[in-house]
Amino acid sequence: MKHGTLATIFLMITFLLPPPAPAAGQIKVVTTFSDFASITAEIAGQWAEVEYLSYGDQDPHFVPPKPSLALKLKDADMLVSTGFDLELWLATLQDKSRNRKIMDGAPGFITVSPGIEVLQKPQSLSRTEGDVHIMGNPHFHTSPLNWKEISENILIGLKRVDPAHAGEYQANQETFVERVYRAMFGDELVELFGGEQLSALLRAGTLFQFLEQEYQGRKLMELLGGWLKKGLPLRGTEVIAYHKNWAYFLKDFGMSVAGYIEPKPGIPPTPKHVEETIQLIRDRNLRIMMVATYFEKRKPDTIARKTGIQAVYLPLSVGAVPEVRDCFSLVDYWLDRLTEAARD
Repeated sequence: MKHGTLATIFLMITFLLPPPAPAAGQIKVVTTFSDFASITAEIAGQWAEVEYLSYGDQDPHFVPPKPSLALKLKDADMLVSTGFDLELWLATLQDKSRNRKIMDGAPGFITVSPGIEVLQKPQSLSRTEGDVHIMGNPHFHTSPLNWKEISENILIGLKRVDPAHAGEYQANQETFVERVYRAMFGDELVELFGGEQLSALLRAGTLFQFLEQEYQGRKLMELLGGWLKKGLPLRGTEVIAYHKNWAYFLKDFGMSVAGYIEPKPGIPPTPKHVEETIQLIRDRNLRIMMVATYFEKRKPDTIARKTGIQAVYLPLSVGAVPEVRDCFSLVDYWLDRLTEAARD
């Protein structure tokens, strides 16, 4: 038998075999998105096998409900989703999986949105406004501050489906949140004031006013570290965005959107709207355009070529590019690319 034939048979057998079962004592958790899987893995540690349905380079609004994805859910103990209308494709996969443990309302079905301060809630639900999310902007994972609430909701689910390891899950979640605070504000400020207080000030828009105060002969601003320090060159910057992916990230880092390449959410840009966007960029002297990597690049590249604006293509989620292995490296990647564009 030829080598090529043997290889083909081997691949067919591998494809047909069921996925490996979780190790002894483990539960199986499936999340809709890779970002939630990253956070779940931090909390669950050794006690869960964690998989996800939508890869980081996919449009999260449109994930084909393939049989292979339903198979992932078939033996899951817990399913994690946003709880918003982002994953309209999820119900089909739940039905196909025939797994009662992860249906809506079941103990193993977890939503991560409770407690999130939701942005861009629609004033009108008319379809003429484009692809409107009725509960507000669902891309809240782009704010590191929101990882606390996301992790708390995941923790509730893990304790519910696996109470035997509740203590370890609790400890891991607290360690994770402390790591987020230190990544966001730097060690010195967190040790002085605590991450919870600093987060409250940043959400209220008063953190940088607070940091103008002096402490032991130095302004508190000198103690700022982490992502906020790295992002200081971006504060006050107006950008063009393709879609409303970045609202939560921009709020955290003091940036704003002057306009969108999409005329309305989910509506492809028309030639007329592209020309209007080009004029807006010229009028406002805008320097940065943020585009999630799953969008087409022809229109953004055309706009960049005609205006000189920096088209910054950014992965929306973990795993979209090799460098982004978890949520922390995702934010590092965003800030590295954006601050580089701001310098050019």
